[in-house]
Amino acid sequence: MILSIVRHGQTYYNAAGLVQGRIDIPLNDMGKAQAKALGEALKEKQEHYDVIMASPLSRAYETAKIIAKELDYHHPIVLNDRFVERDFHHLDGTPVETAMPLVRSKNYQHETYETDVMLIERIKKAAFSLYDEYPNQSILMVAHSHVIKALMICAHPDRYTFADLIKHADVIHFEITKDKITVLKEKKA
Repeated sequence: MILSIVRHGQTYYNAAGLVQGRIDIPLNDMGKAQAKALGEALKEKQEHYDVIMASPLSRAYETAKIIAKELDYHHPIVLNDRFVERDFHHLDGTPVETAMPLVRSKNYQHETYETDVMLIERIKKAAFSLYDEYPNQSILMVAHSHVIKALMICAHPDRYTFADLIKHADVIHFEITKDKITVLKEKKA
């Protein structure tokens, strides 16, 4: 299975430098333009997806809808809550510059915060479940920065960290088999 994961377009919280986690913030105009440009680039490269999916948060779903329109994809977009953003809990709504040093510190923990270990395990299970449901298919998934990083860490824990930068509308391509996750191509379509 080929899983191409896109980070959603920019939101007002992103533009303001705030952690949004699971707060449901819509795309801003820049985010809509980023999604449209990515959809156009994927169409120009004649990319084909058997299924388009998204995290249930509106910023991911809206990004997926815009990309699907550009690709002339006429099937329902499948919402997949297993790929929802990390639960930052107490850090939601705080400035990124304050929160990220905590998040990036090794083994950071706080009551109800989804730790690195918890997130990586959740995303690993989600990826293998997706493989079980859609073997030998090509999937485009619109998700979130920490979800993508977690999957990259699952694939190559010595190469990637949560400090890696995933920009809005970046695409990371993975191959998923019944027991292995591999990064095929980083960044951009």
